[in-house]
Amino acid sequence: MTYELCYYCTRINWRYHVMDNDELVLQDLVRINTAGKNEVAIARYLKKLFDEHDITNEIIGFDDGRAGLIAEIGNGHGPILAFDGHEDTVALGDKTRWQTDPLSGIKIDDKIFGRGITDMKSGLAAGVLAMIRLKRNEHLLNGTFKLYATVGEETGELGAKQMVEAGLANQIDALLIGEPSGIQLDYIKSLPAAQSLPGIVMAENIHDISEKNKTAEQHFLEIAHKGAISYRITSQGITAHSSMPELGVNAIDALLTFYNKQQELFNDISKIQNKLLGKTTPVVTQIAGGEQPNTVPGSATMGVFVRTIPEVPHEKIVSEVEKIINEINASGKAELSLTINFENQPVYSNPNGRLSQITKEIGEKLIHQSLPFIGVSGGTDASQFIKANPNMEVVIFGPGNITAHQVDEFVDAGMYHSFIDIYESVVRQYLK
Repeated sequence: MTYELCYYCTRINWRYHVMDNDELVLQDLVRINTAGKNEVAIARYLKKLFDEHDITNEIIGFDDGRAGLIAEIGNGHGPILAFDGHEDTVALGDKTRWQTDPLSGIKIDDKIFGRGITDMKSGLAAGVLAMIRLKRNEHLLNGTFKLYATVGEETGELGAKQMVEAGLANQIDALLIGEPSGIQLDYIKSLPAAQSLPGIVMAENIHDISEKNKTAEQHFLEIAHKGAISYRITSQGITAHSSMPELGVNAIDALLTFYNKQQELFNDISKIQNKLLGKTTPVVTQIAGGEQPNTVPGSATMGVFVRTIPEVPHEKIVSEVEKIINEINASGKAELSLTINFENQPVYSNPNGRLSQITKEIGEKLIHQSLPFIGVSGGTDASQFIKANPNMEVVIFGPGNITAHQVDEFVDAGMYHSFIDIYESVVRQYLK
């Protein structure tokens, strides 16, 4: 154990805090700045830790200064349960707004602070430490437990995509992701009784559940999240002087025609809903066009971001958009073209699935609260991993809360320790 003294103590009257070995591992990860880069330092740290415990592992290079890691234990004679955690974080932001150094990992009043500590270095650390514990009785694991540490999750699941495309995620039966799954009770209690949580769909009443919760956070079992398609529509017309518009073809006019027809398309699509994810939600995020005020615009572009559900395949959306484009192009109103920027698949798992039920039972027992199943709008590495096995069961459940990406991001130390226990118990039960 070590004692840690904060240099702000004279201002806020903080005291010495004791950090145990599990917390020191987390602190080490936080002190490595991986804001969109330098994940290789995390990979090397984890490799050293796993090597010390005789755990098979391999660093997976991504590009200069960036690397993930895969580790595994077990007898290899049963199912494969995987754990995923990403090494990268969002940018530090304005450090002067933080009460602490965002790279300190300092513990104050049972909270550990730092950039990325909730999203999701605490989840990654908990998975790593659970694997080290499980290694001691590896012979009891009837199957394989694999841990994936990935790069670039915050910018498009780059590392998970790389591992899937390289065939390194084949045959995974179930996937547990340590993304933050908690919301502070104070925030929930501040909501009007009739108001739901933004971006979350659940069957239960959140106020009824939280009232019975004796901890500082309410956690959830995320078994579904939306996918995404990002695309750009380019309209190519003919530039002309505004005094002679008949000599040109207005690219913006054609783009507006597309916009209105796209609205009609998604109004129809939105009638199809998923019980945990709701409907497909499109957003026009960018429009640009024209050269100058007195010129018929010869080009224009529109950016569209669509949050998707399993019931409406991406292929259907793209096909319908292409039909609209072909119709407009046939009319002679400029020339439209479609560019797909990226696609992430939606995720939906059966709440009665084996991993879902095991995690719910163990989680409720160890953190002493009801854990409802939910779906959310945001994405995770699961969007990439399920490409290797569309039938893969996915549960997203980890320490951390809605301070992710915020100033003074923190993780509740007690919850962090509880999740190490949870992950260890879930793996034992799943691979017994």
